[in-house]
Amino acid sequence: MKTESGLLIENIFRKGLENHHYANTAYPLDGKKVWKEFKVPADKSDNEVRKQWKDVNEMSLYVHIPFCKKRCLYCEYTVLSGEEAYMKNEYVDKLLKEIGYYRELTKGKRLVGLDFGGGTPTTLTAHQIEKILNQSILGFNLDLEFAASIETTPKIASMKREKLLAIRRAGIERISMGMQTIDSKVLQEIGREDGTIEILKRARDNIRNSNFKKFNIDLMYGFANQSLESFLTTADFAVQLDPEYITLYRMRYKKTKIEEQSAKVNLEDVNKLYSAIYGFLNQKGYKANPGKNTFSRLENDPGTSRYLTKRVIEGVPYLGLGLGAQSMSLNSIYYNQGAASKKLGGYMKDIKETHFPVQDIYSLPDDEMMAKMISVSFYFGGINASAFRKRFGVSLESKFKDSVEFLKEKKLMEYKGDFFGLTETGKNYVNGIIPLFYSGRSQENLLSKES
Repeated sequence: MKTESGLLIENIFRKGLENHHYANTAYPLDGKKVWKEFKVPADKSDNEVRKQWKDVNEMSLYVHIPFCKKRCLYCEYTVLSGEEAYMKNEYVDKLLKEIGYYRELTKGKRLVGLDFGGGTPTTLTAHQIEKILNQSILGFNLDLEFAASIETTPKIASMKREKLLAIRRAGIERISMGMQTIDSKVLQEIGREDGTIEILKRARDNIRNSNFKKFNIDLMYGFANQSLESFLTTADFAVQLDPEYITLYRMRYKKTKIEEQSAKVNLEDVNKLYSAIYGFLNQKGYKANPGKNTFSRLENDPGTSRYLTKRVIEGVPYLGLGLGAQSMSLNSIYYNQGAASKKLGGYMKDIKETHFPVQDIYSLPDDEMMAKMISVSFYFGGINASAFRKRFGVSLESKFKDSVEFLKEKKLMEYKGDFFGLTETGKNYVNGIIPLFYSGRSQENLLSKES
C-alpha cells in the first residue's frame, strides 16, 4: 500500500516511529526546506497578509506574551529573559499597534476564542492584560460561545491573588497552570523552581478564590530521568488539586537546550508512561479518548480552550499576535518576527515602520493545509472526518484511501461516528500514524532524516 504521494506506507510508518521525537502534532518537520517554493518574498508580505484574511469569516486569536523569569531547559518556544524581560511596557505598546494594524482586515468577522500564551502572560499587569483583551476583540462579531483563556505559573498564581481576581473580572474564564512535575530531581534537571507542594496548593487556592471555574493543570512526561513511579506521584497530586482539566504534554526535545538527552528516551518507555497515566486519570474521573492530551472531568467538555478546540477539530483559521506567533488562514501559514531568532529587535522594527511583523509567510496548496490540520487534530487523538470534508470539499477516505485502509486493517484507528480515532493499540503508534497524512514533500523530508 502507498501514500497519496506514491511512497510505501510501511516505510513512512516505520520512519515516523524511529523519529518519534520529531514526528508529532507539530507540522512540518522543516518548514524552511519543505515549503521553500511557497515562500512569499519579504517585500510582498504585507499585501499577502491582507489577501489571506479577505475570505476568512470565522477565526480565533492567539496573543503571545514572551516574558519569563528564565528559559526552562525543556522550552522550545519564543521566550525572552534577561535584559529583554524588562521591556514589557515597550512590548505591550508595540503589540497593541500590531492589533490595530489587523483591525480593518478582521472587522465584522466571527471570533470564536482567544488564548493568551507564552512565555508567561501573567507577568504583565492585570491592567495590561485587560487592555490587550479589549483591544484584541474590538470590531469582531463575538461568537455566542466565545471564551478567553490564559496561562500562568504556580509561583505567580501563589503570590498574585489580586491580579488573578482582576484577570477574572476582565472576562477571562479559563486559566492553565504549568505544574509539569513535583519530582525535585527532574525539576532541577529541567531548570524549574516553582514546583513545591506548598506553592502549588497556595496557587490552587488563589485560583479558586478568584472564581475561576475552568482550571487546567499541565503535566509533562518523557524526560530522560523520569520514572513511572515519579510521574504517577505527580499525576496523583494534580488530581488532589481538583482542577477541571489535566493536560499531558510529551517532552519534545527539538530545539531545546537538552536536545541531546532525546537519545536516552525510547518510545516504549514513553508509551508506558502515557498508558499508565491514561488509566489512572480515567479511574479518577478525568476522561479522554485514546491518544488525547487533555483530560476533562466535566461531561461534554473537551477541556481545551475554545481557541484550541475550534482550531484542532475544525481547522478554524487563527491569527497569532506578538513576537514569534504563528498564524494560519485558509491558504497560508506564517510566522511573526522572532520565531527563529527569539529576539525582539525585528518585531519592534517592523511595528515601528507600520509593517505586519512577518518573518516568513507561505502561500500553500491544499495538501499542505490538509497535513497541517490533520497533524494538529491528533492532539484530540484522531480526525473529525466531517470537519475535514467541510474544510476541503473532499472526504478523508477518498483523499487518503490507502492510509485509512492500512490503519483500519492494522486496528490502529477506527470510526466512531464521524470521528476517525486512535484505538487503544493505535495510541502507542501515533508517531508513525501522523506522517501517513503528511504531504509528499514532508514524507520525503522525514525519510531523509537520520534516526
